[in-house]
Parts: sequence; structure tokens; C-alpha cells
Amino acid sequence: MKRIKMTMKHMGICVLTLCFSLNVFAQNPKEIVDKCVAALGGPEAVKKFTNYQAKGMMKYAMRGMELTGTMEAIQSGRKTWNRIEIQMGGQTYIVINSFDGKTAWMDRMGTIVDQPSLNSESDLDHNITLLVEPGAKLTLGKETEIEGRRAFGIEFEFNGKKTTFYIDQENFTVVEMAYEDLYFGENYTKETLDKKVRFADYKDFAGVLFPTSVTFYQKGQKQMEFQYDEVSFNPQIAQAKFQRPGQKFDLRYSEELIH
Repeated sequence: MKRIKMTMKHMGICVLTLCFSLNVFAQNPKEIVDKCVAALGGPEAVKKFTNYQAKGMMKYAMRGMELTGTMEAIQSGRKTWNRIEIQMGGQTYIVINSFDGKTAWMDRMGTIVDQPSLNSESDLDHNITLLVEPGAKLTLGKETEIEGRRAFGIEFEFNGKKTTFYIDQENFTVVEMAYEDLYFGENYTKETLDKKVRFADYKDFAGVLFPTSVTFYQKGQKQMEFQYDEVSFNPQIAQAKFQRPGQKFDLRYSEELIH
């Protein structure tokens, strides 16, 4: 009988040790990220997050109001193009923002305005494809709860910049991406801004689990929300679409050249 008791004791210790080992294993940042990549469709699927075309509805917060309209977004590597159409006061407003990899510009109802390329570059440095970036350094961050979902915090460091991904503890999708980076503000000076992008309502598009709800925050304030109805990958887009139309240059952002 004594021998049996000792055996049961040893078994209990083994079970506790196993549970502890599994808990440590589950908290390994690389394992969590690998599960996230698998949930999204695998490495090749994750890479498509920067090569897509999407259409849907949008909401834009401005001066205490929330404007609604339609949107179209295109990203091809480091090139982006976004079109927003809003009905307001019986009039249709169309705004296009684009970045061709070097030059950023805006088309406001046919008027071309230059934009700080720094802002586009900073945004593009923080994206979901960091999940499959072999050169990124991973660190386990704090666990948190976002909109009722428990999430692991995984900090990525790449090219001197840090991005924190919050990954759902149940389905391993990305709930939120948070970061700080340098931007040009409205007063023409550089400043460090904290931003976060929240992802929800994932759907399968051609083998890629893609978020159809994307909400953008700056300094803790909600700025814009996209609701995608259509998503396709590797779109055949003419490079001219991203390039600035040939109108007179607006030099208001010449300060960007000063470091």
C-alpha cells in the first residue's frame, strides 16, 4: 500500500510538471506566432496582406461627426491607393490618397495636393506581414482583453522599429496591432504618434483568412473604419495608378526634407 501511495505521489508531481511545461510551451512567442500564421492560411497567405484590392463601406470620424460612404483600397507592396466617396449636404465628395513608394499625394475633387511621404512610409513599416519576417525579433508582451477577447501580446522589433501584435488566445487571429512612429503633423513638424489598428470579422478569401472589419485609431481616438465586402489578391494594377498626376506641385511639405 505504501508503494502505491508513493507511485500516486510521483504521478501527481509528473502531472503538475507536465502542466507547467505545457503552459511555458504555450507562452513561447514563436509558437504563438506560428499558430497565428497557420490560422491566417500559412506564410504565403500572410504575404498577400500587402498585395490586395478591397471594396466596401467606410466610416470617418470628423469634428464629432461620423461620416459614412464607400471605399476602395489597393496595396501593391510599398505602393498604396485609396478612394473614398462620401455623400454630405446633398453633394458627393471624392478623395483619393496614394503613395507610389516615393511620393505621396491626395486628389481632392480634382485638386492635387502633395502629402508627406514620411507618413505613408511609417504606416507601411507596421503591417501583418511582420508575422513572417525572418529578421524580426520576438518578445512575449503582456496579455490583455480586447472587446471581450483574451489576447497574447507579442512584441516585434524589425529595422529599429517596434510593433505589438495582440493575438486571440482561442482562434489565434490578430485582434490588434499597436505601434509608435514618427509622422509629420498638421503644424508641419515631426512628432511621434501612437497608433493602433483593430481587426475583426475574419472571412476566407481564396484560402486567406482576411479581416473584413479594420478600424484605425490615433492617440487613442477612433479615426476611420473600413468594412470590406470584396477582397482579391495579386490584382493586376497599372503602376501609373499610384503615380502623382501632372499638376503643379504643392510645396507645403518641403519641410519634410529637413532632418
